[in-house]
Amino acid sequence: MGEGSHGSLLSGNYALTRLSSGWKSTLPLLRAAPEARIVNLSSALGSLTMNADPTSPYYSQQFIGYNASKAALNMLTIQLHEELRGTKIKVNSISPGFVKTDLTGYGTMTPEEGARLPAEYALNAKSSGGFVEPDGRSPW
Repeated sequence: MGEGSHGSLLSGNYALTRLSSGWKSTLPLLRAAPEARIVNLSSALGSLTMNADPTSPYYSQQFIGYNASKAALNMLTIQLHEELRGTKIKVNSISPGFVKTDLTGYGTMTPEEGARLPAEYALNAKSSGGFVEPDGRSPW
């Protein structure tokens, strides 16, 4: 693991800690909305199930800082979903798919294609507490 990985992991954890302790300040606005949604932009690389499965294509993808931050984001989704159960606020983790970005330089989808699923959940989510990719639900 390179030295930069530790910094990414620490800054990702710090950001998630700040988010998890500060998100409640947005609750009045979310509760006032007719249909509020929280869409966390995740990745299949944050799936503990897929990362632990030697037959998974994600098993060998050892991007420790990135994978760990997405796994932590998925946990935040689960915790927020439970915290907001019984409200009209929907909370989901969405993996847009393998999007070609400036970060990777390669992928099977354009950024515009990758934005479709998160936008769909931001505008039309009917369920809450899911981890969803373009092909359907993902295992946590």
